[in-house]
Amino acid sequence: MMKNCWIICGPESSGSVFLAKTISFVTGHCDFFGQYSGYGYNSNSACENLVLHRSIPYMRPKKFQDSLIEEIAAFSEQYERANYILTTRDKNCSIQSKIQRFGGSIKEAEDDYTLALPFFERLVNDDNCFIWSYETMLLLGKPYFQRMYRFFGIESDFSPEIYDGNAPYIKNERT
Repeated sequence: MMKNCWIICGPESSGSVFLAKTISFVTGHCDFFGQYSGYGYNSNSACENLVLHRSIPYMRPKKFQDSLIEEIAAFSEQYERANYILTTRDKNCSIQSKIQRFGGSIKEAEDDYTLALPFFERLVNDDNCFIWSYETMLLLGKPYFQRMYRFFGIESDFSPEIYDGNAPYIKNERT
């Protein structure tokens, strides 16, 4: 039985792809940051430090947490520990980014949040879940990555380059 697998999820456009790439690299699965695209699995078969990324919803037509829950259940037979990272981002920024990337309406995006919320609430109650905040990452940078690594027992001083993806969606009254 392998020791660790990683399930990284959050609402679409919440930074989950970025975090999936980061975890895949700092756990030693990838030789360089970005080798893994951040989508789906970081390997074609079960392995130590397998990373599964799923935004909720994911794909088109949309898939929600039901299929992800089935994937997670299979991990319990192969891994001693499933580690979760729930990515969060300002809801308005996340929704605007999602609409820009995938189309749809604000109502559809808000409905997606509502459908995913019970699953996210379930994750937060797992002791192996780290709640990742996009805004805290923007504020703290490297120390926030270090905090997450300590939570999971990862030894790394890597901090990826950070881009403020919220800036285009926030009206700055001071300029």
